Amino acid sequence: MTNETTLPDATLRPASPHPLSPRQMGMMRHLSDQQWARLAPAMTERVTALPDTVLSTRGKKLEYSLLLLDGLVARSVPRADHDRSTFVALQFPGDFVDLHAFPLKKLDHDIVALTPSELAVIRHDKLTELLNDDVELARVLWSLTLVDAAIHRHWVMRNSAMRAFGRVANFLSEFDARMTVALGEERDRYPLAITQADIADATGVTKVHVSRTLRDLREDQCCAIRNGTLEIICRDRLRKRGEFDDSYLYFPEPFKTV
Repeated sequence: MTNETTLPDATLRPASPHPLSPRQMGMMRHLSDQQWARLAPAMTERVTALPDTVLSTRGKKLEYSLLLLDGLVARSVPRADHDRSTFVALQFPGDFVDLHAFPLKKLDHDIVALTPSELAVIRHDKLTELLNDDVELARVLWSLTLVDAAIHRHWVMRNSAMRAFGRVANFLSEFDARMTVALGEERDRYPLAITQADIADATGVTKVHVSRTLRDLREDQCCAIRNGTLEIICRDRLRKRGEFDDSYLYFPEPFKTV
């Protein structure tokens, strides 16, 4: 996005008469049917993005927020040498990728599409109108930004207190759990559009450790990554190896396990 206040014309298209599904997906299930019925019609524009598209650049003024409908998006922080960036969060379908831009207006990180993605746009002036009229909707959307903060805290704990093997197993367990919520069902295979270098960045270990851990997880019959696909062989074993407890994700019903 090259403009501070508008989306690029090449990726912006009007919404259909029924802009979004009448049913919530992913973390949007925290909203009641009535709240979703108010919010969905306000998202009357779409963004389609190819992999590696920068959807918003840190420091740029934002007058909209984006809801991920399909694909995978990362929050990415450029390194000091500018040779590459480190991704510090993943966003899944049903997530607002930058709702915190509503009060902050500028972000301290980039928003980058990792896969072909589609996102719905809500302008901040329209969001202001909705929230001024509906305090409970404001509370629910606020709570979603608090979940983002909880996930960040978990990543800090994982990357400072766990060994390399546990970190990678925990990261893949989170990926599996959040994809389950995004898709509305548990699956044994998911596209994994991230590299071993990305996993290393996300877990704070070296690429060598990631490679060894993935081999060990495969030999332990936990999971395997082949040709860009994550295969869950034994979910319970993977979660045990990663000491994974999904309570920090605050999943909506019926996905809560605690």
